Amino acid sequence: MESLKLSLRLPRKDALFQLNRKGITSTIGYLFVLLLVLFIPNIYNAITTFERELTEVSRGLYMAQALVFYPLLIIFLIIAGVSILAGGGLFLSKLLKRKLRYQQLWKMTAYALTLPLTFSTVSTYIGVSEYVTVLLFFVPISYLLYKMITVYPKRS
Repeated sequence: MESLKLSLRLPRKDALFQLNRKGITSTIGYLFVLLLVLFIPNIYNAITTFERELTEVSRGLYMAQALVFYPLLIIFLIIAGVSILAGGGLFLSKLLKRKLRYQQLWKMTAYALTLPLTFSTVSTYIGVSEYVTVLLFFVPISYLLYKMITVYPKRS
């Protein structure tokens, strides 16, 4: 819960430094819980709308896919996405001549995803167009990464 409060206060300097002190396991755990909360409606929808004519074997396989493989796929995609965005943040930090390592940027990116993921997920559920949903993700994450990177001092 503390990580959520701090991530909602980003790009403030105090929140940024407190989140960077957290370990990578708590960061991954935070991402897992965030994604679980955001994608529960998708999982519920998948389970409740499957075809009624399926055999018991097919229904069991479908449930296994919905309950096990879908969350694992989402976790894999978000970790890969955080890694790619952190790579972009590393490139930006080099352009801005800031003292940052990839590990710091990875954690910063993971916590900065809270609001953009929430915005884009909610906009998907309420039927906003895909273009607006993509903008609701990339504009805030780009802004947050830029502001967080500029908090750190320049290289001497």
